[in-house]
Amino acid sequence: MTGSQMNDLPRIDLRGFTSPVQFLSRLSEELDIEVWAKRDDLGSVGLAGNKVRKLEMELAHAQSLGATHIVTEGSRHSNATRAAAAAAAAIGMKCTLVLCHDEPKEPVGNLLLDALFGADLRLVGDISWVELARRTEDVVRELEDTGESVYRLPIGSATGRGATSFARAYIEADEQIRAQGSQFSTIVHASSAGSTHAGLTLGRAISQSTTRILGVIVAGEVYDDVPGNYLRLANEAAALVAPEVTIAPSDLETTEDYLGEGYGEPAAGVSEAIDLMSRLEGIVVDPVYTAKAVAAIIDMARRRTLEGPVLFWHTGGYHAIFDPNYTASIWSSLPRLRDIRL
Repeated sequence: MTGSQMNDLPRIDLRGFTSPVQFLSRLSEELDIEVWAKRDDLGSVGLAGNKVRKLEMELAHAQSLGATHIVTEGSRHSNATRAAAAAAAAIGMKCTLVLCHDEPKEPVGNLLLDALFGADLRLVGDISWVELARRTEDVVRELEDTGESVYRLPIGSATGRGATSFARAYIEADEQIRAQGSQFSTIVHASSAGSTHAGLTLGRAISQSTTRILGVIVAGEVYDDVPGNYLRLANEAAALVAPEVTIAPSDLETTEDYLGEGYGEPAAGVSEAIDLMSRLEGIVVDPVYTAKAVAAIIDMARRRTLEGPVLFWHTGGYHAIFDPNYTASIWSSLPRLRDIRL
């Protein structure tokens, strides 16, 4: 195994424990394929999620540079911004969030949590991702002009440094499932900004494994060149912790088959994914991110195009389910809920 520099990068422990790998026995029976879940949705700061791993690396780096204020951007549904606000609060840093998409009628879900964690919220309306990045740079300059020491965190904490946390996470999960007498053939996860997928792919290379890693794209419009950016992140991460490793384009497998109408928009299979996970396993997945990955698992298992054992990497983000628009959609789409008289 390579990656000898994995432990050399500074890291702040924001999680406090190792998220479990859980066998999903009832879903496995339903789909006739062995399915496990890596429960990054459990525990840690800010109601958890995969972004916390990346923030452990990024905020340690920010502090090493003397920064006291982080600025990042995302959708108002963003798990990354919520995690950034929580992590900043936990270590005493200031946080400003620049948030796009439709402005809510009331603060719910991640937006409510952003505010509770003390972030300065800048709502900029329904603009493109490119324009959002430009507005965020404007905010950085504004704060620097007032004397703030700012660390600019890219959307989704998508950096090579952040991706190294998921190279470590791959090795962690591999050891966990081997200890339970199994070995996964496929990992499926929701993917947007790309550093989770890049890091897992690097972890596989470091482990010299042949596991298939499938990133289910949930926000394809973030980049003009999704494969190119994922490749860049993977090799930037490799340069930091395993310079002897080079990730090739063919190493990165993604699909937009479950993206539906776009980021945060409806997609086929999402309601069933939410239904099966909650009803069979007592696990919540959300319509913006994780339900699209579960929808992929369900569909491919039924079409016999998925080799098991499968590890669903639960990246968190169930808070969107409480947004009134999503709540109404889920309630109306599932017959067992529609029949409930309130």
